[in-house]
Amino acid sequence: MRLKEFSKIVVPKIEQTLETELTNDVSLSTLREAMLYAVLAGGKRLRPMLSLAVLQTYGQPVDNYLKAASALELVHTYSLIHDDLPAMDDDELRRGKPTTHRAFGEDMAILAGDALQPLAFKWLTAADQPLSDVQRVQLVTALANDSGGAGMVAGQVLDIEAMQKDVVTLSETQAIHYHKTGALIAYALQAGAIMANADEKVQKILRDFGMAYGLAFQIKDDIDDYQAGKVESQAYPTILGLPQTVSALKTQVNNANTALSQFEKATGLDTTLLASFLDYFTETLEQTWE
Repeated sequence: MRLKEFSKIVVPKIEQTLETELTNDVSLSTLREAMLYAVLAGGKRLRPMLSLAVLQTYGQPVDNYLKAASALELVHTYSLIHDDLPAMDDDELRRGKPTTHRAFGEDMAILAGDALQPLAFKWLTAADQPLSDVQRVQLVTALANDSGGAGMVAGQVLDIEAMQKDVVTLSETQAIHYHKTGALIAYALQAGAIMANADEKVQKILRDFGMAYGLAFQIKDDIDDYQAGKVESQAYPTILGLPQTVSALKTQVNNANTALSQFEKATGLDTTLLASFLDYFTETLEQTWE
């Protein structure tokens, strides 16, 4: 199975899980409406798909882990709500719709984000999933680390600081990407490994794949923004120029493929599905850049 077929199967299930479970867990209608608005605003559902792809690779029934995998989407959504606020990026649109604070007010948007974050941890520890207590602790610990001051939030701080500078170095940009984008995608792969009962060695290999994928994802996003006329001081094309940025993208894709080779050697499992996630970068890498 490859990504296109896999996504057709699991994305509708992720969407249904998000809507049903969130509706059941939040009784206050005003808050629930704002949370659902933000969570169901669209998106690729890349992060839960990556977790489920690991489980699929291990031959596990992915339907049994939809809530735990979808928990990451709650954290991702909360980060987008807060990122859009006037105190940060002050964005008016998100995926073609008014941002949550534009639709519900800043106060309700902040509270919706505040409520989504702990709900994610509730979903990870829910009893109606085939997870041991040890697995639940591992998932909670890893997500707390990768979403907090050692991960995504640290990346947002670095991003804010970079926006105040006229010149941003490559190492500073790499640090932003590593924390802000890479950490949660690395967690998605590790979470799938934890749920599949993989050992620590395999968890690390899949984290390496996830980090390389996350950095590649952000570099490609920088390229797309640059081509659309959006120029930022902390973006790869601004610092390196387009040809070198594409080279950086190629490096991360190669790193991801190396990790997959290590995973295959360690487990003997077919990596076709996980490798197909890298098809997202093929068109960019095949273009001629000057």
